[in-house]
This record gives sequence, C-alpha cells and structure tokens, in this order.
Amino acid sequence: MARGAWHCLLCCGVFLWAAYGIVPEPQNLRVHSDMLESILQWDPPNFHKENVTYRVQHRKDYDNTFTDLCNRTEVTECNVSRIQIYGSSFLRVRTEFQNNTSNWVCITFTPLADTKISPPDIQVEASQPSVLSVQLTDPYFIHNGARYSIKVFYSTVAYRIHIWKKDYSDKQGRKLNTSFTFETISGLEPGTTYCLKAQAFIEEFNKSGEWSEPFCIRTSNASYAGINPVLLILILPLVLILFSCCCFMIFRIYRRIKYVFFPSYSLPQHFKEFLNKPSYSSQFLTSQIQGEDYTYEKITILSEELKNGGKESEEQLNNAKQQLKISQEETYNLKTIQTI
Repeated sequence: MARGAWHCLLCCGVFLWAAYGIVPEPQNLRVHSDMLESILQWDPPNFHKENVTYRVQHRKDYDNTFTDLCNRTEVTECNVSRIQIYGSSFLRVRTEFQNNTSNWVCITFTPLADTKISPPDIQVEASQPSVLSVQLTDPYFIHNGARYSIKVFYSTVAYRIHIWKKDYSDKQGRKLNTSFTFETISGLEPGTTYCLKAQAFIEEFNKSGEWSEPFCIRTSNASYAGINPVLLILILPLVLILFSCCCFMIFRIYRRIKYVFFPSYSLPQHFKEFLNKPSYSSQFLTSQIQGEDYTYEKITILSEELKNGGKESEEQLNNAKQQLKISQEETYNLKTIQTI
C-alpha cells in the first residue's frame, strides 16, 4: 500500500463502530480546486434520517493535530481554501446524527500540485507582414483575499503556444515553448488567418494548465501595414514639432539673406517731406496767388575764355554785364509793383 494511503488510514482511524451500521460514512470524497480556490465535496450516505450533519477536519503532513474546517454543516461540501498551500494535507469527513457518528473518510490533498491552472490571457497583433506578436498575461491566484501572480507560488513557469491556420485542424500547425510572456512568431503566410491558444506549464510538478480560448487574427499583406497606433500617436506630435522648428529656421535664414543681399534703406525725413510737397511750378503759382514775395535773379555764366580773351571777349563781357544790370532793374521794378 502506498505511503499516502497508510497516512490516510491512520488519520481516519479505522475502528469498528460500536453500533455498527447505525450511521454510515459519506461517499465519494473529492476536491475541486481551481487556482487554489478549493472545495471538498462528497456524496451523502444512504441514510434516510433528518437533521444529518457533517464534520470536516484537516491535518498537515507529519502533524498529529486535526483542525475543524466545517462543523455540523448540513451541505455536502466544505471550503478548504484556507489550509496551507505548501505540502500535503489530510482531509477527513464523517457523518453525525444526534449523538452518533460514522467512521472518518479521508483524502489527501496537495494544493499546488492538485489545483487547476487557469489559462493566460492572450493578445495577438499583426505587427509586420508574415509576423505575429503574442503578448501573454500571467494567471493569478486569489488567496486569503489577496491577488498573487502564478510566479509567486511556482518557481518554474513556462508557456506553450499552439498556432494553426484557421481552415485547418488545430492538430496541425506548430507549438512553441517559451519562458517569457512575449513572443514573436515569424515565417507565416501573408494575408492568412491564423488561430492561437496558450497554456501555462509548471515544470516542477510536470503540470499543464488549461488552454485558452482560440484567438484568430489575419496577418497583414503589405509592407507598410501593421503600424502600431500608439507609436503613431507618439510620433505624430514629434513630427509636427520638428516641422515647426524647420519652418522657423528657414524663415530666420531667409530674413538674414535678405538683409545681407537686399538691404532696405529708409529716406531721411526731410526728403520724405520734400517729395510729399507739390511740384515747383505749383508752388510758384500758389505763391503768386497768395502774394508771397519771391525774388528771382538771372544767373549769367562766364567762361574762362571770356575772362582771358581779347577785345572781342571784352565786348561779350560788357554785354553780359549790361544784361545783368537790366535784369537787376527789372527785378527791382517787379518788387516795386508788388509793393504797390
């Protein structure tokens, strides 16, 4: 007989009941454990009496002390999740009716080895043509009201990924083993729909977890397809900022070149005022109308030949002086007329 069976017999204490057959034992003990949420279940005995109750106890391996988990319960199950998860525990159940009890029925339970492991969450993205990026999320335990990753209780956690074409059986395709939660699957056919599923594998117990539901996705068939939207959102503002900086630098360089090769000069203020005034003829007519006094003299230009020439030159000089004198007299007469 195996060592576990001997322990079970010892813990139950197989003794003949004094009133044999009065209270029968519970039947078909089993533990349903899913991610360390463990429920001990049994079938009721063939005992047609009312007010039948049950007592459930557990004992840690190599420990002689039993502890009550459920006492005088009327249902045929007991939550045993609060027992220690490391090592093995011995669970026993008996039937109780009034002051009579049945023999103990015992079962051995090892939480970490016997509990079911939920499948990992799986996300798949067609990041590049003929390539799928697979992101796995570790399953987690809820123990004593706290949430723990599966890697807290198991030191060696690996994952198996099964991939196959959608139109083919899942027995075909290929399987990948990885110790990481991210994996890139390459060498696929472009524009083809593939289905994937994953499971956790506990190497220390040689224990496989549950497979996830198949997730199907189509690979991209263009070299530019599969751009990550998050990456695009991050790149777009950066491109806009760089574009604005380039435009600003180009504008500054343009202004500098224009300043060097095409300088802009500003006319002095008195030139601007002069250009804004009416023309000479208009000023003269206006001054005549308003009676302003302007004196104009005739200018005679004498060349050096006339100054240094002979008799003929002297006569021309005298004529010029005579004309200058006449001009002065005319100017004087004009002033006199304006004064009158």
